[in-house]
Amino acid sequence: MVEKRDWPEKTDILRLARRSNRCTVLGPGVRAVLWVQGCPLRCPGCVAPETLPFAGGEAVPISRLAEEIIALPEIEGLTFSGGEPMSQAAPLAELVDSVRSRRDLSVVCYTGFPLPHLRRKGTPEQQELIKRLDILIDGPYLRQRHTTLRWRGSDNQQVHFLSPRYQHLARMVQEHGSWIEFELDEQDTLHWMGIPPLGFRAAFEQQLDRIGVLKSMGGNSHE
Repeated sequence: MVEKRDWPEKTDILRLARRSNRCTVLGPGVRAVLWVQGCPLRCPGCVAPETLPFAGGEAVPISRLAEEIIALPEIEGLTFSGGEPMSQAAPLAELVDSVRSRRDLSVVCYTGFPLPHLRRKGTPEQQELIKRLDILIDGPYLRQRHTTLRWRGSDNQQVHFLSPRYQHLARMVQEHGSWIEFELDEQDTLHWMGIPPLGFRAAFEQQLDRIGVLKSMGGNSHE
């Protein structure tokens, strides 16, 4: 069941766990990525457990976030991850509308909920967000079915092309590989993004601890 009782109600504020202005492993091309804060699911093996509580993160006004995204010169789109993006469907839909009023960026969204379930039982806000997506990657992360397929953490997850924009990439999503990249922020904190191998986070953090590097993990909680 798609529960809403614990989810934020404001449509002009998005609660973010993290963001990146440049990512190439969570959707086609170069993308800005928003990891929302809060998820009602508790998938065993979630690689970003810090994004699960609804308390936490940063409350960012949609108007400010839209301006910052529009100003990014090289991106071709946005990717929503988390946390659970469908828990903040209304502000995300408003963000898409605000950005697209001035720039035609594509939108990719991860969710732990299957698309048929969202279409049948999702809230009106969730269904409005779905209408605005070019790609939806759905399904919970299943650790026993971990995969190296592009953009997915486990092979039960499906890539749905909801608009014509990226349908020519349908064959590409069957490729296997290592889909991960790193970035260093202004505070010299090292972040990773993408689809990690099994056991990656624990091993990587252990190595960073040994050499004294600051770290803040940010991948995709549906991996």
